Amino acid sequence: MASRRNLLKIGAISAVSFVITACTKAVSGSSAPTSEPAVGDPQTPSTPEQTPSQGGEVVIAQVSALVAGEGFNFNANDGTDAILFKTKDEKVYALSRICTHEGCSVDFDLAQNKLICPCHGATYEAPDGNVISGPTQRNLKKIIVKVDGDNVLEVV
Repeated sequence: MASRRNLLKIGAISAVSFVITACTKAVSGSSAPTSEPAVGDPQTPSTPEQTPSQGGEVVIAQVSALVAGEGFNFNANDGTDAILFKTKDEKVYALSRICTHEGCSVDFDLAQNKLICPCHGATYEAPDGNVISGPTQRNLKKIIVKVDGDNVLEVV
């Protein structure tokens, strides 16, 4: 009888561990943070690793390496998955890629010019992060960036 109880305890602990692991992966999103173009383009120039500049600001990319209308994924200073955009008139904007519904990482759809959550279908406008459709009602968090010469800096 005691071995049957031990077997049931082990099974219950294993099941709880599995559920916790699955929930953690779902909340953090399945895509790992990267510093790569959000849209696969083998001709897009690579950008340097994020490096601190004077004043504690972090260099994300070079403006000249960004393609207008496409997104560039990076890891924000606070560890958040983020995406950087450059407009045709050379302005840059950055947003958190963390869906405000349940924390999945949103993906940029170049054809639709939208950020889409693969978990529950929320859609956001690019590059401002405003909600287009739910289930969320909150916009994506803006990451503060500025241009210094050819460098795009995250203001921290």
